[in-house]
Amino acid sequence: MKVIHFLSVLVLFFIGCSKDDRSENIIPSNLKGSLYFDWADEGTLSINTETGVKSVFLPSDSKRNGWDISRDKELVLTANKTNVWNENITFVISRMSTGEIINQFDYTPLNGGSGFHSGILSPDNKLIAIAPTFEAGFVLLNRDGSLLGHIDAINGEKPKRGSAIVWLPGNSLIITHKSSIIRLDPPYTNGKLIKEMNFEDWGRITVNAAGTKIALSANNHIYMMDIDGNNFVQVTESNDREVLPEFSPDGNYLLVGTDYTTTSSLSAIWRLKIIPADGNKYNVDPITENSPGVIPVIAHGDEVIQTASNRGMLWR
Repeated sequence: MKVIHFLSVLVLFFIGCSKDDRSENIIPSNLKGSLYFDWADEGTLSINTETGVKSVFLPSDSKRNGWDISRDKELVLTANKTNVWNENITFVISRMSTGEIINQFDYTPLNGGSGFHSGILSPDNKLIAIAPTFEAGFVLLNRDGSLLGHIDAINGEKPKRGSAIVWLPGNSLIITHKSSIIRLDPPYTNGKLIKEMNFEDWGRITVNAAGTKIALSANNHIYMMDIDGNNFVQVTESNDREVLPEFSPDGNYLLVGTDYTTTSSLSAIWRLKIIPADGNKYNVDPITENSPGVIPVIAHGDEVIQTASNRGMLWR
């Protein structure tokens, strides 16, 4: 019997007929790194793409607003609400290999009024970017917590909660505002329009490590384009919804959330699949046969596709 190795064990032939039991499984030999995602009350989990081993990366914590992992896998950034009585956030930067705390500081949200901020580390691990909530716009901090910049308005209009902020190499930024995708280079005083988006529902932008490609979700599916906004193409299709794209460390693949299902007003679940980031369109439907090249993420010892919930995903 021929055995194909990915995530140690990927079994395609299940008993009975259920969602995703006909997923195509053509396994590349060069997947690297680990997938990180939240799942229910188990905390933040990781799956090593070479061994298939699934483990707990961060234990469940109801006060945690978010987390990030540096591109070089040296540092972990977490953001926790200090207590229920104020809006202060404790940011902790720790060494990924040992858990040693490198820096810790309390952040009081600018303009006040919200205790749900989290942050992302810059490529050089020296800065932290914070996306807008209801009260404040985009905020940039130095790694010690001191304020570097605050974009409270763009052309006189306040950024909306849920607007994206993503780092590029050289500590440039991509942000979203209304229907626009905008690039900001240091010192972040002027922006350059990348693309106007003519979609009712779009967002969750991500960029590959090289800073050459953008992926995002729009009208239920995933799209890719060049960093200058050209070559805009749809790369997933199904009868359901795809969300939260994330590039592999080498930029050759995309981790995507498929079969997205809302479970309450504040939560949802989705299934993890991987597609090549080659600009072609891949069917990732939960029932109909998937395109060749689609990889369902099934950890060692499991028999079903891994599900995730609540927050975003990373591939490091």
